[in-house]
Amino acid sequence: MDVFEKVQQIKPDLDGAEAQVDAARARLMSEITAGTRPVAVRAARPRWILAGSMVGVVAAVIVGVVAVSGITAQTAPTIEAVPTRDSGQTLQSPSPETPTQGPMTSAQAFGAAASAARAFTGLTLAPGQYLRLHTQSEYVVYHQPDPEGGQYQTDRSNAQNAWRVTSSWNGYAPADLSEQWLYATEQPSTVTDLFGPDAEGLAQAHHESMSSSTAPYFAAGPSGPWSTPEGYGLEAFFAAMPTNPEGLIEWIRQNQAASTGDQDYKVGWVLIDLLSYNLGSSTQRATIYEALSMLPGSEIVSTDGDLATLRFSAATEALSGESAIQRRSVTIDTTTGIVREKTATLDIASSLIPATMADERHVYTVSVVDSLP
Repeated sequence: MDVFEKVQQIKPDLDGAEAQVDAARARLMSEITAGTRPVAVRAARPRWILAGSMVGVVAAVIVGVVAVSGITAQTAPTIEAVPTRDSGQTLQSPSPETPTQGPMTSAQAFGAAASAARAFTGLTLAPGQYLRLHTQSEYVVYHQPDPEGGQYQTDRSNAQNAWRVTSSWNGYAPADLSEQWLYATEQPSTVTDLFGPDAEGLAQAHHESMSSSTAPYFAAGPSGPWSTPEGYGLEAFFAAMPTNPEGLIEWIRQNQAASTGDQDYKVGWVLIDLLSYNLGSSTQRATIYEALSMLPGSEIVSTDGDLATLRFSAATEALSGESAIQRRSVTIDTTTGIVREKTATLDIASSLIPATMADERHVYTVSVVDSLP
């Protein structure tokens, strides 16, 4: 079974945002190859704010739809001083030098994001500052009766009950990504939608069994898709990445067993997942976007001003044995390279779940703050 299909069987904890995001992402990306909980915390005082649409949801993981989509010592990145702005001042997207005329292709959208990411300094931290990464997540839990304990080894193709869970949290990333992060829950996991005759009771029992503390805590930052000589953390992964897009694509192919052209959707999914952290240097993020612009198989889903939603899709087999399409999408700001949203959806007919509802969805907002809450 393809690792992406196996990931569909992995269900995130209902509480513990970091575990949902990082464990899910790590599971997803490590299998391809071979966050947490905010309590109500005092609002941080952002200097620069990148406002993202908070339509509420994700699931990063977990199928990589992908938030909960569902989360070592490393080489520190070069830090540049950030100009001081009044607290709370909105960071304006730079005006593109040449507006896009006519329908935009996916290669053009990724290319525009690459140019913007290379010039954009809004993610650069001065010593002592933190990048506040806010995630609003939603994911669907699927259930079917199974006396042998596989109640959650199902998907929308054959589940008899399901429920959607939403949550939100903040991760505070230091300038040196190898240092400890602060995770703080904003909205604890909450069941918002029920599907199926027994969903209410099953959802309640599942929530109680998975609940955990929502107190803020310090922990290591996210892991990379796979380990590198520099370590397991995301910073070590960025440091090991090839510095040109062609080399990056080949590197991922080798580590994903995606050696043929028709497997390059796996490369695209890995790159999208990396970008969704909204971390890495401007050069690293630009290289990732350039690699995406070179891959076949992507398509534009929609555009809205400076925002473009793109996706990679692949034929797969649902757990029912029926043919399906796995779709992973990303919404990017083409003037900054910031990722605003990521989703994952198994496209197959279902009498239980609306076709428009993603299996996982994450919405991101990024801001720079001078201190921890």
